[in-house]
Amino acid sequence: MGPHYKSDLIEPQKQTMLSIISGQSSDTTTSNDPSYDLDYLINAVRIHLGMDVAFLSRFHNGQREICQIDINHDNETALKSGHVDLCEQTYCQLIADNILPEVIPDTSLNAITKRLSITHQLNIGSYIGVPIIFSDKSIYGTLCCFSKKPDPTLSKKDVSLMKLFAKVAARNLEDRIKQNTIKQALRSQITTIIQNQLLSIVFQPIYDIVNKRVLGFECLSRFNIEPVRAPDYWFDIAEQAGLGEELEMFAIETALKHLEYIPDCFYITLNLSPKYIYSERFRELLEHAPLQRIILEVTEREVIDDYQAFQDTLKPFRRKGLRLAVDDAGAGFASFHHILELQADIIKLDRSLINNINADNGRRALITALTSFAKETSSKVLGEGVETQEEADTLTYLGVEKMQGYYLCHPIPLSEALAFSFELNVQNEQKAE
Repeated sequence: MGPHYKSDLIEPQKQTMLSIISGQSSDTTTSNDPSYDLDYLINAVRIHLGMDVAFLSRFHNGQREICQIDINHDNETALKSGHVDLCEQTYCQLIADNILPEVIPDTSLNAITKRLSITHQLNIGSYIGVPIIFSDKSIYGTLCCFSKKPDPTLSKKDVSLMKLFAKVAARNLEDRIKQNTIKQALRSQITTIIQNQLLSIVFQPIYDIVNKRVLGFECLSRFNIEPVRAPDYWFDIAEQAGLGEELEMFAIETALKHLEYIPDCFYITLNLSPKYIYSERFRELLEHAPLQRIILEVTEREVIDDYQAFQDTLKPFRRKGLRLAVDDAGAGFASFHHILELQADIIKLDRSLINNINADNGRRALITALTSFAKETSSKVLGEGVETQEEADTLTYLGVEKMQGYYLCHPIPLSEALAFSFELNVQNEQKAE
């Protein structure tokens, strides 16, 4: 059964082998998944050599563990992914220790293999295996194939092929281990932040141009941990570590705790990645919150695959007063479509549109279009990142109704934000009189 497979390698399988060797997966949707590439590699080796079973193993704590396996659909074997045996009882360890040869065309003719119990348990007639050696010369495990029948066509040439793929597997596995090590370190950092409550909230006043008052605050996260990094850094790290949802929920929970110290005349805005809108924890946090005092900001840079599902999820909360803002409008690729689909209450203009708007006809034209769009859809426009008097005056002239930025006030602790807002509101009331 072996010879015709080796001499008649089908083109798609050959292409898969070449793509794995070159480091380019044949499927772009899974090209970053090491397990996916290893599955293809093991399958390619088994089919090319015409064997019944191919597998990749690792040595760990004196045991040989099957990590990944590919089986001819016409055959069955007791081996499964996760199967564990003592190393000294396996072909894998004996090959790695140079006690057994790397290719055994007929196990009944080898003095060692014909006496091994595993030979009879798995009905091994022929076997070929090579160690997987890492760059530091340590042996991770083996890449092996076996069939129930002897195969006299197995040769040193086949061993050379196996060694080539073992090198590819070693590179792949080392990358995976390195990524997992980095991921664990990142998870540790994020877990430390959450467990030790090393995240605090600062508040940036939001000024209502029409009413000439501060009416709300954007809640912004700050991280009290070394190294000192921007908030986006830590949220990105959390995503990489698989703790993005946990960190965002922790930030929202921390922000909501401040509401009891904020007078009812002010609202707060919370930032959330669209993918976490379906989080059970998020729903729990909103369940008993004063939703009429909360605005949820969804960034325009994030993709929303199903707008209807998004709207349906938020609908019960919006009925109770929760408002929705589209953050970073104008910074991405489908602003009008995104805003329209979300049916947002507030459109937050990205800083890139605000910068030097007083001297830029193109930006003014775009903001004019957005303010017209807002009027038609009964939403409000907020200019974010306002830094100069000229920018503020231009936004006011263009019909923008709210603004925030360094021109008005930096993000500051709650007590300072409240003091600033009360003072500014009183000043404006006195001027109005």
